[in-house]
Amino acid sequence: MAMVEKELSQEAKQHLGVFKRALPMQVKLHEIIRSLGNTEKLVCLDIGADNAMMSYYLRKRGGEWHSAVRGQREADAANAVVDGNVYVMEGQTLPFKKSFFDVLIVFDYLERAESDENFIEECHRVLKPDGRLIVNVSHVRPWMVLRPLQQMMGLTHEKKGHLRPGYSESQLFNILKHGFDVHRMRSYSRFFVELTETFVQFFKAQAREADPANEKKVRTVYSLAFPLYWLGYLFDMLLFFTRGYNLIAVAKRRAWRPRNTPVLVDGRSISEAVLHKALD
Repeated sequence: MAMVEKELSQEAKQHLGVFKRALPMQVKLHEIIRSLGNTEKLVCLDIGADNAMMSYYLRKRGGEWHSAVRGQREADAANAVVDGNVYVMEGQTLPFKKSFFDVLIVFDYLERAESDENFIEECHRVLKPDGRLIVNVSHVRPWMVLRPLQQMMGLTHEKKGHLRPGYSESQLFNILKHGFDVHRMRSYSRFFVELTETFVQFFKAQAREADPANEKKVRTVYSLAFPLYWLGYLFDMLLFFTRGYNLIAVAKRRAWRPRNTPVLVDGRSISEAVLHKALD
């Protein structure tokens, strides 16, 4: 890591300072890399990374990398860390030609897309016929203990700029099924790490509200929370049987063919009819 810091600019080191202390970012990157495989000689795209260091470490794995970000501020941050090939998203359109990429990674951008189905179709367009798609989203499921606390603290998905709170396994599958074969889907990041992250996001928001330009306060919040992150990570090992607060899907591109759920003449789906019959 010391060698990495020596290679980076001063501004890039600030991003690294946050990344080194933000355990959820590190875990997210680990889960992506775990699903990624060898990228040598491949053309790859990452979209919506939380921290520019995530794009940096992905590029260190080899291959030709491009990054798409939400706005000019994120583009400036990424350009301070990586060596070019950074693009600003314009709506849901990706500024690349058809069948350009071997691998496409989506970091928590699906929740922001005005139409998630159209965005996935755009990802399908720029992927090669045998390309792979890796999608990371917030995991929505029943009985999420932290959700009421996050709501009370003002940490809503709207506050984060998301149009939807996240996806269940079935919802994510239904978005991907028209143009992709989903090979794997797994959740990660359990209760205690997410509890720590909830308070970190709250105090980080307070620090930025007091002084938006002072990133030192943000790094201080992460520094103070770092031991708590690790303690939470250890406690979460005891909760291995529970589902996590993040969801990652790995899918392979195939021909786009809408797979709509068959419906009966009365407008109900087959599953709805079976459930109704079982309840009678």
